[in-house]
Amino acid sequence: MKRIIASVAAAALATSAAAHDNAQSVAQDLRLSPQDAAASRAAAEGYYLLDDALAAGYEQLFDCTDAGADGAMGQHYINMAYATDGKLDVSQPDVLMYEPQADGSMHLVALEYVVFQAQWTGDGAPTFLGHEMQLKHKVGTHDVDPFYELHVWHWRDNPSGMVADYNPAVSCAGS
Repeated sequence: MKRIIASVAAAALATSAAAHDNAQSVAQDLRLSPQDAAASRAAAEGYYLLDDALAAGYEQLFDCTDAGADGAMGQHYINMAYATDGKLDVSQPDVLMYEPQADGSMHLVALEYVVFQAQWTGDGAPTFLGHEMQLKHKVGTHDVDPFYELHVWHWRDNPSGMVADYNPAVSCAGS
């Protein structure tokens, strides 16, 4: 009997360790290299204040995007010139995401790089900043022309990963 219990315990520990290792490998996959992170963050630092983003041509896109228990993306502000140029340029974030605050202000939490599927000439999904971009057909509940995207959460730690879609630490409650 002791041998059976020991075998079951060993199997449970091995399964737990494998799950932990897999979770760590997934988390590792959702990070950026230090060089890519620095370049991306530097590109959006000038837009920390929403007024600066608006002055640079960013405009509000839809409503604040919230996915309930999965978290939120926040309020999107898009620069149409960047988003529709068909290029991926770390120095030109296509979309900035702000979290609405209770006092009505906006806090920059992330940025997003996009390229529309119709403009993408490569085979398969593009890879940018070391990550395969995700094909999307919606922004929240809004249907849009298909596009590839990559989020980068610089200003709000994301337990789901630095390039995950939603951040459980972000909320639209302030909007």
